[in-house]
Amino acid sequence: MKKLAIVILVLGIALSYSCNKEGRMVQTTINGTLLTNGTNDKIKISAEIPHPTVKLYEQKDGPDIYANGYKEIASVTVDDNARYSFSMELNEQNTYFIGFRNLDTTIYISSPYSWSVHDETKRFNYITPGTSNNINLYCLAKSWVRPRFINTNPDPNNVDVFDTYADGIGPNENSILLSDIYTVNSFFPLKGMVDTLAPWIHKTWSGKYKYGVQKPSYAHTLEGKLTRNGVTTEVEIEYFAPPFDTSIVEIRY
Repeated sequence: MKKLAIVILVLGIALSYSCNKEGRMVQTTINGTLLTNGTNDKIKISAEIPHPTVKLYEQKDGPDIYANGYKEIASVTVDDNARYSFSMELNEQNTYFIGFRNLDTTIYISSPYSWSVHDETKRFNYITPGTSNNINLYCLAKSWVRPRFINTNPDPNNVDVFDTYADGIGPNENSILLSDIYTVNSFFPLKGMVDTLAPWIHKTWSGKYKYGVQKPSYAHTLEGKLTRNGVTTEVEIEYFAPPFDTSIVEIRY
């Protein structure tokens, strides 16, 4: 009899845990605006293609969200002001996140899913069920920069040497050459008092931080070595790339 009571107790606890795990359905609102990264402006919407859509995903069991560990449960098209809104019941025990699709790829960079803050940062736009979620989504616009290298050493006779080893600003496969390859190949290292434009234009993404997330490791950076007064140091220079247009970006060292 005592064993039967123990079995009933264990079954009762398991059933209770199962019921609690299922969770309640709670009313949830989700809204916000698609913004051009690096600005507070809504995205540009083309009249020739459908408006972008914002999608709501539910994360399935398992630690790896990339191995199809999600499913789309709702989708909404943004309005002319790039705003979106959901209002629905969600399970308070489940995990949800949002992303966007169908950007104008002539001016924006769009991944297959565009979960906004995903691959590099591992930070998703998670939703809190049962509350009002206001989330602006940052879209990466295409941008082009032409570097202007400026030596800030006030000594006009300095013999500084600056060279790069991580071409975060070109020249590489994302660069447009403005002169022959020999000029580009002989551009570095820069020596002495320098104030010069690079002979290329580099294609990149807009903004200071990817996806609007203020995390310095995802800012635009140029890495190199600077030898000044006989001492060589590693330098990392951040720069800002305005969206859409070609801009001259100053690299001061």
